[in-house]
Order: sequence, then structure tokens, then C-alpha cells
Amino acid sequence: MPNWRANTRVFYGWWIVGALYFVVLNTGGMGFYCFPVFVQSLIEEFGWTMTQVSAGAALWAIVYGFSGPVIGLLIGRFGVMKTMLGSAILSSLTLVGYASVQSLWMLYAMLFAAGFAVAGTTLVPSQTAITNWFNKYRGRAMSLMMLGIGSGGFLLPPLNEWLIRLLGWRQTWLVAFGVTVLVVIPLIAIFVRTRPSEMGLLPDGEPADEDSISGMSGLPVKQAVASLTFWLVFATYVLQLLGLSAMNFHFVPFLIQEAKFTPQQAASFLGFTVLFSIPGRLLFGWMADRISPAVILAIVGVLLAVGASVLEVVFIRMGSGDVNLLWLYTVPFGLGIAGNAVVLPILVGRCFGELNFSKLMGLVMSGFAIGIVVGIPGAGKIFDTTGSYEVAFLVCIGTFLVSSVLVMTISPTRHVADFVSE
Repeated sequence: MPNWRANTRVFYGWWIVGALYFVVLNTGGMGFYCFPVFVQSLIEEFGWTMTQVSAGAALWAIVYGFSGPVIGLLIGRFGVMKTMLGSAILSSLTLVGYASVQSLWMLYAMLFAAGFAVAGTTLVPSQTAITNWFNKYRGRAMSLMMLGIGSGGFLLPPLNEWLIRLLGWRQTWLVAFGVTVLVVIPLIAIFVRTRPSEMGLLPDGEPADEDSISGMSGLPVKQAVASLTFWLVFATYVLQLLGLSAMNFHFVPFLIQEAKFTPQQAASFLGFTVLFSIPGRLLFGWMADRISPAVILAIVGVLLAVGASVLEVVFIRMGSGDVNLLWLYTVPFGLGIAGNAVVLPILVGRCFGELNFSKLMGLVMSGFAIGIVVGIPGAGKIFDTTGSYEVAFLVCIGTFLVSSVLVMTISPTRHVADFVSE
């Protein structure tokens, strides 16, 4: 391995952060945010219904969520770089597959494969690398890496929409394939490494000699999963994801159908919400290096509840039609989205250590599928039954506040005495 990797004046962990930023900007930005941009093109070309296409998106979300434990096991066996590299290659194949779709079953097959590929190139592997490479500066490193997903969510949907108008939807998928092959895969192969000990280094760039390089420590998986702490973390994540998925998915329909705003206003404020999550990631990463991540996640739950309460009180109860009041939702909810994304992996790392982080984080991430499957259709069913989102928003407010109460009972250092070393 070239000497510059270990001997550069900049700690090599920061090179990994930079590489992962661009990796997740592409894989997360395309995977989490861009499929809806292609929906209208698919409907127009094939005559599929919105229900048929939406079912494919739900399939993707379920596969993505339940792939977390599998990705965690693969990282434990093969390391972060090989797991991400294999997943990126699979992702490139799915992008070609999207461009070649001729039937609904082909679309479903691509979405199924893409769910696993996105899981293997985004949160669990990148968060594992950051957790291994940083301790004192973990919050800042995690926030900078996660900034990539926020940046991708803000930049890639309008870019893809422009490319669809310029080149066509099939060619746009091929452009994404080219970026994956020419940018994402080389960045992973060249820069990403699982842990600093592979390069004779210590986390955070601490001074090290041959005798000071030690293995990682953490709680055994069985012991962690049997603990109340694990289930409190899991419940906190599921509750926040349930509310987040419902609010994010139904925000635009609510503004158009119930609050009577224009589609342009609704789409703009959805974009502003994502935009505010970008500085929010930096803020919460900085905070996580200074105060307990459990306290921060409690604050996150309150911020999300405040945002949901604005829609409930101002636009449903009071019936306001003032579009400027949407900023009262956009700012706290955008910050809350950022805090949930950045702080959860930090809390898992503090509670259970680095040794089995990928496996435990993968198990926690399975809550993504639960939140999506329950939150989105649940809110839709409430609207169809009552003709209003009021009850759905009240449920979301409740889940956010309950998550804040639960997470405040977690002591991140409770199990440190039981950590074992590699």
C-alpha cells in the first residue's frame, strides 16, 4: 500500500470521510430520492397505474430495510471496502437494468436488487467505517459523511429531471451507471478501509507505535441484543422513522389536497426541508462530540414533533392559507431529519462499541422497513377514512414525543464495563 495513505499529514480517516461523502451523495441521492422523478415517465410509456409503480417503491423500501442485518454480517466477514465494492457493482447492474425495463416484473426485479445494493453502499457500511476510524471526532466525521446524502437529495432529483427532459429517462439511468462505474467504484476501491489498525494507525490520528495498535472493543452481539438498551435504541428509531416516513411521503399531498397550496409551493417547501437538513447534519455532528447522543436524539424527537404540530395547528385547526408560515414547519423538521440520520449511529457506537457495530447497526436499521410499511400506508388509510390528515399528524406527533422519552432512559456508558476486545 502506498506510503502516503498512512504517512500523509492529514489523518487518513479524513480521506475516507471525503470519499464516502461523494459515494453516498451518488448512491444515497439516487437510491433515496430520485426514483419518484422517473415515475411519470414510466406511467406514460407503459400505461402502468400509480398503485403499480408505488408497489415497486414499497418493495424497494422493504428490501432495503431488511438488508441491514445481512450487510452487517457481510461487513463482519469481508470488511467495509469489499462489501461496498460488491454492492456498488450490483448497483451499476441495476442501473443498466432500469434503462432496459420493458415490463412491470422487470421493474420490480430491479427495485428488489437495488434495495440491497443501496443498503450495501450507504448507511451501515459508511457508518461502520466512520465509527471505526473516529472516536473523539466521531460526531463531526459522521456529519460530514452524512452531508453527502443530504447533498444528493437536494441536487440529484432536479438534475435527473433535467436529464430526462434532455436525454430521455432510459439514457438518464445510463448516465447514473457511468457515474457509478467511473466515480463511485474507484473511490471505494482506492480510499475506503475498514479500520485504522489495517494501516498501523489509531482512531482520530492519535500518535501510535507498533505496540499501541490494538484491536477494537465492544459488546458481544448476543449480549447486546439481550439488553434493554438495544431495544430502547431500536424502539426510538422505529418510532421516529414511522413518523418521518409518514410526514415526508404525505407532506406534498397534504399541502395540495387539504391545505390548498399549489403543487409548485408544495414541492418547493419539500426541497427547503431537505435543504435545512444539510446544515443540521453539521450542527448535530458537532453537538454529538460534546454531549450525550441520547440527549440529542431526544431533542430531535421534540423538533420533529414541533414541525408536525405546525401543520396540525396552523394549517388544519386554524385553516391558515399563508404559505410563509410553512417555514415554521420546514426549519424544525429539516433539522430533525438531520439529527436522526447523524446521531443514531453515534448512539449505537457509544452504547455497544466498535467491535460488532456493523452487525448491531444492521439489526437496528431493519426498523427502517417497519417504519416505512406502517407509517406511509397507515397515514394514507387514515386520510382515506376521515378525509383529513389530522389524526395521522397527531399520531406522528405522539410517536416523536414518545421516542424522546424512551431515548432519555438510555445511558450510553451502561455496558462499557462488559466490552470485550478483539
